[in-house]
Amino acid sequence: MDPARIRFRITRLEVEVADGVPIEWQGREFSSGRLTIALDEEAGPGANQGLLDYSRGQAQAEFHVLLAFPEFAAMLEGLGVEPAMSQPVRAVLRSEGEILPDHSFFLAGRCELRPHAVFAPGRAAAEVLPGH
Repeated sequence: MDPARIRFRITRLEVEVADGVPIEWQGREFSSGRLTIALDEEAGPGANQGLLDYSRGQAQAEFHVLLAFPEFAAMLEGLGVEPAMSQPVRAVLRSEGEILPDHSFFLAGRCELRPHAVFAPGRAAAEVLPGH
């Protein structure tokens, strides 16, 4: 075991984006309404883990998440679309960032969206930008 490299499990994640994100569907742009992000508990035992590498000063983590759009899903259900269209989007966020002197870190990275009935393959993208 290398004391400069610490592996960890991610056990809880609850995020809400009140303003949501823009969604283009059938040639029109909609606001998703509130967006919630939570760990995908069905992702399996190897999911939701990370590494603090103090020798390089880098943190990295892989989050398996569910992206839910409750208001947009309710609108779709009201239109009578197939149920698969209103289900949460499964995604994998692979992120990294610098370990700061106080041992905190800000992660950023690209998000791989799993196939979903609302999005055409290869046409949807997500990314987490570094923040403070």
